[in-house]
Amino acid sequence: MRDVGASGAVAAPDGEDGDRQFVTALARGLQVLRAFRDAAETLGNREIAARTGLPKPTVSRLTHTLLTLGYLVHDDGERYGLGPAVLALSAAFLRQNSFPQLARPHLQDLATAVQAHVALGLLDGVHSVYIQLWRGAGQTITLSREVGFHLPLARSVMGMAMLAGMEEGERGAMIERLRRDSPAEDRPRLDATIARCLREVEEHGFCVGVGVWHRDINAVAAPVHSPGARGLFAVNVSGPAFLLTETVLRTDTGPKLLAAMARMRALGIVD
Repeated sequence: MRDVGASGAVAAPDGEDGDRQFVTALARGLQVLRAFRDAAETLGNREIAARTGLPKPTVSRLTHTLLTLGYLVHDDGERYGLGPAVLALSAAFLRQNSFPQLARPHLQDLATAVQAHVALGLLDGVHSVYIQLWRGAGQTITLSREVGFHLPLARSVMGMAMLAGMEEGERGAMIERLRRDSPAEDRPRLDATIARCLREVEEHGFCVGVGVWHRDINAVAAPVHSPGARGLFAVNVSGPAFLLTETVLRTDTGPKLLAAMARMRALGIVD
């Protein structure tokens, strides 16, 4: 959904310049929707303008239109949230793409087995977006994440797993884009993380992130390919660093993730 540059603003969609078939007004309306980082967030016109880079008068017209059509809702003040029409589009996507539904019981079992958060993510520009999220039955420590939450590819182990799942040419182009969008001082860290995670996926089937996204959260992730599914997916297991230590991730959580993938592969759910 969102494509955010180094400045934090939602980047203008590709194809706007010089494409006579490109509808700029529609693209700007979609930029407004992409400014919302999760389903529960509310934003005012000033915040939306800052995130999208669009002029505030333009944002005001767009939010009014999207509100009228049900893609946004208004709270008691001057803030907007995502509306039911967005949910209807999400439901249509899930109906057309059966993979998340088929994977659901297996990933819920995984969440219960590891007592951690399990997320199914879908590639979205330079981010991965959570399209399904499970917590273990009886899990006592939870993270404040929701369906629709975006993780930057450059700063998450789920993003590294998605890079590993790409075709070589696509991966090279994406890595160049991530490096271009990263501050120069961050590029050595990014290069080292990418190299390590690609190697781990090749050797073990999953990659480990120790404080990659947040210093207090560790994770393990693996790319997922499903026959007939639209888009590039990855499964991410995350939790507090004091519980999911690097040793636990490598010797217990990661192998359990691979076992869940193997069960789905035996049923033809994943390749």
